Amino acid sequence: QELSQSRTAVPSAPGHYKLCFDGCGVSHGLVGTLFASGLREQCETVREYVQGFLEQGFSVKINFVGLSRGGIGGLYLAQTLQDVDPAKVVMNTLLYDPVPGNFVWMARLDLGGFMNANLAMDVSSCRFFGRVVVLYPHEPLPDIAVHAPLIPRFPEDQKVEWDVILGCHQGALWLRANVDTCLSFALIRDFLQDCGSQLDLRSDMLAVQLSVPDDHLLKMLEQELHTDRQTSRIAHACHRTSLVVRHARGRFLNAAH
Repeated sequence: QELSQSRTAVPSAPGHYKLCFDGCGVSHGLVGTLFASGLREQCETVREYVQGFLEQGFSVKINFVGLSRGGIGGLYLAQTLQDVDPAKVVMNTLLYDPVPGNFVWMARLDLGGFMNANLAMDVSSCRFFGRVVVLYPHEPLPDIAVHAPLIPRFPEDQKVEWDVILGCHQGALWLRANVDTCLSFALIRDFLQDCGSQLDLRSDMLAVQLSVPDDHLLKMLEQELHTDRQTSRIAHACHRTSLVVRHARGRFLNAAH
């Protein structure tokens, strides 16, 4: 059942619920594109639903997937919920190329911590994380596109599945059965299903096309492994020298392989 973004009454029965938001560039126009305006409002909507379920005596499991600014939204959501009881709330999180929309050099000069890159950087005080997956497509965009990804700081004892994948930002999610999209689809699908989300993959033709058998995807990855294409992307991180790198050669293409 899909929940309303207008924060209507919280359902009174336990079950599986879905809440989706348009990208902040769609919902809030230019200021959403440039400054990620609207993300905090969306997080507040989720928080109110979570609080409503908790007040009814339910425990809550959140399976979060966010792309680009949506990935930053996932970090903001974690910060918004940081005071909840981890015995009652668990947040499984997949961040797909979380991009704050700031130049790296400007974020480093942001001593007041006003930019998204610095505001979203630290979720180390959030104790309710379950499974955490962070994916970074390896192909860089020009610096002027302001698409340097964020490498956030999680609790020290939190297991995080970091991986570098094929493709270029949201281009790796274009709906065609190429290796980059099929890999992204498989990782997101498996994350959601492993975390208990119910997916209908048979009634949607695009899902059918992208959900290739594992052995076929493995062959696609093996072929890509022999492509000599070294790349690097500078990233926002606590450590100034952090990069997302694809090496020219290796035994495996990435952790998923």
